[in-house]
Order: sequence, then structure tokens, then C-alpha cells
Amino acid sequence: MESRMNKLLNVNNFALSSLFLVPALLLSTNNFSVVIVAFIVLFSIHDLVKNKTHCDFNKYDLLITCCLGSYFFANLPITIVDGSTFRYFQGGSRLLLCIPVYLMFRKAFILRSAQAYEWLSIGVIVGSFGALVIALYQFIILHMPRVDGFLFSINFGYLACSLAFLSLCLSIKNPKYRVLLFLAFISSIISTVLTLTRGAIFAIPLLLILCALLNWKRLNLKLTSTFIVGFIALSLGTYWNSDSVKQRIDYTAYEVSHIISGDVEAATSTGTRFYLWKAATEAFKQSPFIGLPYNERETLNKQLYAEGKVNEYTRNLTRGHAHSQYFEMLASNGILGIIAIIMMLVVPFAVFTQHYRKTDSLWGYTGTVFVAGFMLFCLTEAPLQANLISAFYGFMLATFFALIRIEKYNAVQQPN
Repeated sequence: MESRMNKLLNVNNFALSSLFLVPALLLSTNNFSVVIVAFIVLFSIHDLVKNKTHCDFNKYDLLITCCLGSYFFANLPITIVDGSTFRYFQGGSRLLLCIPVYLMFRKAFILRSAQAYEWLSIGVIVGSFGALVIALYQFIILHMPRVDGFLFSINFGYLACSLAFLSLCLSIKNPKYRVLLFLAFISSIISTVLTLTRGAIFAIPLLLILCALLNWKRLNLKLTSTFIVGFIALSLGTYWNSDSVKQRIDYTAYEVSHIISGDVEAATSTGTRFYLWKAATEAFKQSPFIGLPYNERETLNKQLYAEGKVNEYTRNLTRGHAHSQYFEMLASNGILGIIAIIMMLVVPFAVFTQHYRKTDSLWGYTGTVFVAGFMLFCLTEAPLQANLISAFYGFMLATFFALIRIEKYNAVQQPN
């Protein structure tokens, strides 16, 4: 009994299991993925303390530590200045806690890259199918105009889109799960569309283009042409046969036309975001180094409304929320926020892309597309402030960073 328990709690088994459980439970359960991440964080801290004498640390590890910790530390000054809330740490704390996860994974996955691929692939497949079941149930049975699972529809859309491209990227090299992963990709795309989340839906063609550019030398002209025609036909079919999708796209076109003509006020949704970004920029101007506290941003927005520079929605919005990760961090963290954005989005993208170009690594390729997705999602919302999304993003970064470190320094064969 004791040996069976020890085997269950084995570091390697626990690490591999988390690769399955986190994506598998991501959208089909109510925050169970966060529970799994919390367990793996506690387990990794215990493992780190237990084996601290064997913990080597190089420049790559230092870079990854900075990437995962920058969001948290960028919020330290503004939290002290505000003195009334720890809400600023909401997203950054999740990424910070994934540092010990990375340190454990970089050891646990040595000689287990192929196993990591299998566990993650199966988890993504299960998670994608689970998300589709939830989405179809809400759309068909409950007649919900925008499916949301256990989240807000916007967050469900971002995570479903993320699962979709994890599925697509993981299907590239290994034929074993290729069919199931492609079906998982289609399932997650359907789930994404049913949320009507424009930030996620418009990211789909852009990420497909990125996937094609990264695989340019391998592209089969006939297969690529068939895929493009199929995608266009499917998109047009969805537009003409789904009233909700048609209304959403038509409304977006209506808003864009008004913005181009200079009538931002008439573009209720997109136009309001412009006002929010304008207010965030003004907040940055007032406190460029560490940003403005929430209460001062609210006061500023009221002042801007009185001056006729923003609309009523912007005036009344709690905490002056900017509806963009970039502008939110610009307003609340100033220059420190810009540094944090570079460290948690730009640097990971650069690390993964460089590694992929040098080694043709599956992990480099998948990591590049994964981070690119979040770079797009962050344009129109602040997803990394959300509990589930920040935990998922931090966990996946820790995973990709660890597997790439192993390829760089341990010369382990990639999954194929």
C-alpha cells in the first residue's frame, strides 16, 4: 500500500498527470484546473525544498524566472501606494507561483519529452471535446445566445481558442494522435465561435497564418489550398446560416465604418474601448513610472467625462478598467507595466520562436503560437487578470520553458 502511494506521489508521475488534467478540466469544469495548478505548485515547492542542494541555476533559468515574476513585481509599488487592496496581484501571483513548477518540470521531464507530448495531447483532446459538449448544451438545449461555460463568454472564448491551437500545433509532427487532435481543433473552434467573442474569433485566421508562416517550407500546396478553401467556405456558411454570428459580424462592420468616418460615439462597443484606452493613456501621463491607483483612475475618468473627452460608460466604470491588458498595465503600472508586458509576452514569444528556428522543435513551435494567441487576446481585454486564465497561461509557459530547456541543455530527442 505504501509503495503504491509513493508511486502515485512520484514527482515524474505527478508532473505528467498535471499535463493531462489542466487542459482536460479547463473548460468542462468549474475552475478544477486551478485546483490542479494549486496542487502542482504546492508539490513543486515541496520538491524544491527537499532537493534544494541539487538545484542548479543558469542564465536561462534566470530569464524564465524574470518572465514569470515580472507581472507580480510590477504591481508591488502601486499596491503599496494604493494601500487598500491586493487586487493588483490577482494575475501576477499565478504566474509567480509557476516558477517552482518550471523548476520541477525541467528535471521531471528529462528523458520524458515523448511522454509529456502524449499526456498533454490527450489532455487537450479531452478538454476540447468537453468544451464542445458544454457549448452545444448551452447553445442548443438552453438556447443561450452566447455560450460561457462556467466563465464569462469572453474568457471561455479565449481559452477555447487557445485549446484549438494547442491541438493544431501538437498534431503537426506525430501521426499517432493527429486525427483526434485535428477533431479537437475543430471542436474548440466551434466552441470559440459559439461564444461570439470577437477578440478570439478574429484571432483564428491570424493564428492560422502564423502557423503557415512557421511551417512554410513544409506546406503542401494542394493540401494548403484545400484547407484555405474549406476554411473560407465554412466561415461563409457559418455567417449565412447563423443569425447570431451574422449579427455580430454585421455589427462589427457597422462600428468600424463609424470609427473610420470619425463618429466614435456611434460605435458603442468598439468606440467605448477607444475611450477606455484614451483614459488609460491619460492615467499613464499622470504617473508614468508606477501608474495610477484604481481610485485615482476613477476620479480621472470622471474628470475626462466632464471635459467631454470620454463617454458615460467610461466615467462609471469601476477601477477605470481599460479592457486591454496592454492599456490596463500602462495605466496601473506605468513603465514597470511595459517592462512586465515585454517579459511575460514578448520575451517568451522570442525564446520559443528562436528555439524553433534553430532546432525545428515541436515545443518551440507550439509555444510560439500559444503566446501569439495571448498577445492577440490582450489587445481587447485583460485576460491575464482572470484567475483561471492567468493560472493556465503560467502553467503552460512553465511547461514549454521546461521542455525547451531540456532540449537546449540535455540533448533529449524530441517527440516524433
